Amino acid sequence: EAEMSSNAVQAPTRKLESVTVTGTAITVSQLVSEDQDTHTVIQAGAGTPYWNEGNNYRLGWSGPVTPQQTTRLVIAPSWLVRLLRVLMVALLAVVLGRLAMQLWQPLPGRWMPKRGAGVAGAALLALALLPTGARAQSLPDAQLLSQLRNRLTEAPKCAPQCAEVAQAQLQVNGTTLDVELEAHIGATVALPLPKPDAAMPLVDVSLDGHANPALLRNDDQLLLRIDRGVHRISLHYRLVNVESAALHFALPPQRIAFIGEGWSLEGVDGGRVLGDGVTLRRVQTAADGKQLPTAQSFPPYVRLTRSVGLGLDWIVMNRVQRIAPQDGGFSISLPLLPGEHPKGEGVLVKDGRINVTFKAGESEVAWSSQLDHSAHLTLQAPPLGERAEVWEVGAAPMWHVDATGVPTSASDDGLRFDPLPGEKMQLAITQPAAIAGDSLAIDSVQLTSSVGERASDLQLNVHARSTRGGEHAIDLPAGSELLDAKRDNQPINLAIRDGKLSLPLLPGAHDYSLHLREPAGVASRVRTSVLDLHAPLANIDLTMHLPQDRWILWTWGPTDGPAVLYWSQLLVLLGAAWLLARRAPTPLRMRDWLLLGLGFSAFAWTAYALVVVWLIGLGLRARLRAPEQMPGRRFNLLQLGLAALTVLALGVLVAAIPQGLLGLPDMHVAGNASNSGGLHWFADRSNGALPSAGVLSLPLWVYKVAMLAWALWLANALIGWLRWAFESWTHGGYWRKREPKPNVEPPQLPPASTEPSPDA
Repeated sequence: EAEMSSNAVQAPTRKLESVTVTGTAITVSQLVSEDQDTHTVIQAGAGTPYWNEGNNYRLGWSGPVTPQQTTRLVIAPSWLVRLLRVLMVALLAVVLGRLAMQLWQPLPGRWMPKRGAGVAGAALLALALLPTGARAQSLPDAQLLSQLRNRLTEAPKCAPQCAEVAQAQLQVNGTTLDVELEAHIGATVALPLPKPDAAMPLVDVSLDGHANPALLRNDDQLLLRIDRGVHRISLHYRLVNVESAALHFALPPQRIAFIGEGWSLEGVDGGRVLGDGVTLRRVQTAADGKQLPTAQSFPPYVRLTRSVGLGLDWIVMNRVQRIAPQDGGFSISLPLLPGEHPKGEGVLVKDGRINVTFKAGESEVAWSSQLDHSAHLTLQAPPLGERAEVWEVGAAPMWHVDATGVPTSASDDGLRFDPLPGEKMQLAITQPAAIAGDSLAIDSVQLTSSVGERASDLQLNVHARSTRGGEHAIDLPAGSELLDAKRDNQPINLAIRDGKLSLPLLPGAHDYSLHLREPAGVASRVRTSVLDLHAPLANIDLTMHLPQDRWILWTWGPTDGPAVLYWSQLLVLLGAAWLLARRAPTPLRMRDWLLLGLGFSAFAWTAYALVVVWLIGLGLRARLRAPEQMPGRRFNLLQLGLAALTVLALGVLVAAIPQGLLGLPDMHVAGNASNSGGLHWFADRSNGALPSAGVLSLPLWVYKVAMLAWALWLANALIGWLRWAFESWTHGGYWRKREPKPNVEPPQLPPASTEPSPDA
């Protein structure tokens, strides 16, 4: 019941609970708080935070735990975790440095790839870069195929009840069972025919007097194709040497009639089929013609679970599970609780008992009932031979239940009792006194601030739950102007009075959207707007957008928010500059390394690392001992590598100047999906006022002036660095000519003798 104004007279309202039944248990949640003297106020409760930040840990014990044992967690504070992370990074750098120094050896042959490997790599790269042939799409897309399939498989308008058997007539003539079915068909369907036992085969089928109609078979089910209209189906079954036979209906008839001398029909009550089939049984007669009693039959056995839910309305969910017989259909009569009233159509209740019917293949039957309110409720278990019962009780906070007589069983939801046969349980139900509570809860708040030069735009989105109507006033920043207001995406007319805005509340959950303008513009310190919603808040999201011409230096606000990581990187830069000034073989001092890193830190640390490698490489070249003794090829390769590294480093230094003067500084803003363009904070709860967050920034021209000063310093320092670099590069020569190969003279033969030989 809605209260349209704060001064309206409130009429008594009804209490409201919600009852949820899950499986075999009942969970009852109650949102009611009643003032016994005046009226009833429905509580809205408080919003639940939906965030899941940080690390999740699971604690477990393999052995038994006694109630006297305690557990204590030792959790390190955030400052200690940060210190440990810095120490771990420093130790990792030391270990890697020592490992690199030990592995640093001149290994020229190890790092040169073999010629065969180079050829294979080039071949693989060429194969990877070969263009692939394009193919046209020959089939329709998936969406079109889905539409075509839906058109072909569209169900008729009468679905799912396009066929119905109005009545069935069964007649036994000697050794034949004749079945006449009257079927009302709304569209062309395949009607399932009654399925007999193996002892009663089907002889023939006729449709509207025509023999041999169109029959289909689906596994062991026989189907008859029938067009729209009213049809008569004739079925003939053979009864030869059969004492009993069952006929199962996939589509039970609304009414059934039977004629058969010497036969009885079971499974029918008042012309209505109790389950999904009927049974024909031959009547036994004695020699004198008197009817003999039927054979002994055992009653069915079931398990009945009664789930009692105590809320505003008391309900009972009953579930009956089949235990015996495992097959076939049967009916059983079960007693109701005192004051229980079953609900639903087709429920047969007589003398405080309900008739429950199981169809063939059906393992469970359920129904719900209304239960009268009473201070005491008695439950008694039946004898073991009749049935088994299980009791479950779930009570809302507005009810207090004391159970005596039967101990409770293990259960996660509510109270569960597994009584022994004949046991009795007494439930004493009382209603505790209610306490006062709020009728408004705000589940989520989103505030987006777009800061401009002279004013700021605010977008406030609120998801609120209210149990009654009325007006709720919220405090806005001083001088605010309302531009737009919506409720559930529909415009509403509101006005600001004395810095307050009244939201028209309606019962239920609704979304409110307010577009405001605040006269405060951008400044060095910008805070989020101060708003007070005067209600418990949960899931608070704060977003701030600054102009592009601002240089973000620091942020503050809730813990789950942005952080400027530049300052921690600056500490690392100080340590690196001190280490380079002491260990690097260069004439640069600590201030030079620090100024060089400051210029690159706002946009590219990798460029700074490349320049550092270049300077250290030239320093090592200047300290190279006896370079003239180095083989010519290796010396020339070293000179070419340093020359290429010099060109690359000079290109980086030259490109850094326009990048710093024309680009935007990267202060490495991170945390909660934040960046320099948008800052996001999250808080889980608040009593009413939004938490405060802010940012410290400077105009972008301050950064430009600093980068201009750095560029002038770099240009001046680079002249001296280049002079030193050239001297280091030419130390001991800058190039080696290829040594000529030595000329090898051919061996000289002795001159031929002119004196005649003695033989001549």
